[in-house]
Amino acid sequence: MLELQRPDSLVERVVSAIRAEIDAGRLAAESRLPTEQQLAEQLNVSRSVVREAIAQLKADGVLIARRGLGSYISQTPTGTVFRFPRSEGRKADLAQMFEMRLWIETQAASIAAQRRDEADLQRMREALQEMHDKRTDFDAAAAADVAFHRAIAEASKNDYFVAFHDFLRGQLAEARRTAWENSATRSVGGSADAGREHQALYQAIAESNRQAAAACAEAHLRASAKRLQLELPPMN
Repeated sequence: MLELQRPDSLVERVVSAIRAEIDAGRLAAESRLPTEQQLAEQLNVSRSVVREAIAQLKADGVLIARRGLGSYISQTPTGTVFRFPRSEGRKADLAQMFEMRLWIETQAASIAAQRRDEADLQRMREALQEMHDKRTDFDAAAAADVAFHRAIAEASKNDYFVAFHDFLRGQLAEARRTAWENSATRSVGGSADAGREHQALYQAIAESNRQAAAACAEAHLRASAKRLQLELPPMN
C-alpha cells in the first residue's frame, strides 16, 4: 500500500511515495503503474496532483507512457535526471549549494591549472573582460561570471563536470546577480572585489599553479557567499 510520509508539497510527496515503491521492489522495471484514479484514492490526493507527479517522473526518466496502455516503470527506474531538493528560496538551501560548490569547484580549479590550454585561457580572459566592461549591468555581469566558471569547467577536460556546471547554470546566475548587486551597494568600487578574486584565480590557472588555483577558488567562493550574508564552514 502506498503511503505519504514526507511533509513536502503534495506533488513532491506523491513523487516520493512512487519512488519508494520502486526502491522497495514493489513496482518493478517495466511494470504498469496504477491508474491516476487508483493512486489518488490510495494517497488521498486529487487526480491533478497525481497527474503532475507522473509528469515529473516521466520528465525524470522514471516512467514512460505507452499509448492507450497508461504509464509504466522505465528500464532505468532510478531515473536519468538529477534534481535539487525543492528549496523555496530558503537561505539555508543557498548555503548548502555554496558548500557543494566549495567542495567541487576548488578541485576543478586545481585540475584546470594542470590541464588548461591556450583556448581555455582565452575564454577565461574574454569572460573577465566582459565582466569588467559590463560591471554596472548586473544581468550581463552575472552571465559573464557564469561563462568564466564554465571556462574553468571546460579546462578540467572532464565532460561530466561541464555538464554538471550547465545544470547549475540557472541557480548560479541568480545567486551571482544578487552577489554582484550586494557588492555594488556596499562599496564604491561596485563589483571590484569579485573582479580581483576572478583575476587572481585566472592568474593561478594560467601559471599552472594547482595549489594556488584551489586556494583562490576557495577564497572567491567564501567571499561570494559572504556577499550573500552566508558563512561557509571550514573544509577540514
